[in-house]
Amino acid sequence: MISVLHLRKEIVDPPVALEVAGIEVRSICVPEYVPAWLALRERATADLSPRPRPWTDADFANEMLAKPWWRNDRTWLAIAAERAGSSPTRPSGSPVGAVTLALREGAERSVPVIHWLLVDPAWRRRGIGRLLVSHLERAAWNTGWRELQLETHAGWTAAVAFYHSIGYAPVRGRSPR
Repeated sequence: MISVLHLRKEIVDPPVALEVAGIEVRSICVPEYVPAWLALRERATADLSPRPRPWTDADFANEMLAKPWWRNDRTWLAIAAERAGSSPTRPSGSPVGAVTLALREGAERSVPVIHWLLVDPAWRRRGIGRLLVSHLERAAWNTGWRELQLETHAGWTAAVAFYHSIGYAPVRGRSPR
């Protein structure tokens, strides 16, 4: 059984960066937002099966910051406005979603990919994922890329359904790696 799905989307028109009331999209500031990103990743993956292992600051540095493709202006955070979604454990201004635009070296070319799309479970089904992907697609378009790819686990059915709903389809005969 195939456990990793490779999906792609051809971008034929300039994407419109969406908006969600009460949510601001901004680039990550490192190191200030790394603990918040790690906490968001933990919340967003807690219900997945199989569940990714928890990450530390060192994992973030190795898996993101140390990569030649990583740039802080290609990792976006969805930040809830004051009072929206705040609680004692999740103060206002903390991320409720995140996504990174990464580059994978393919056999023939570099391929832009969606990397670690995360949405806090308390904020799902409010347009946060679509918001973040729209900003990522717009940035890809502005850079000259007309195709995006991603990998996700086949068992993460909600993620697979989400990606299909926004136009991503299986890659045929190619892999981003």
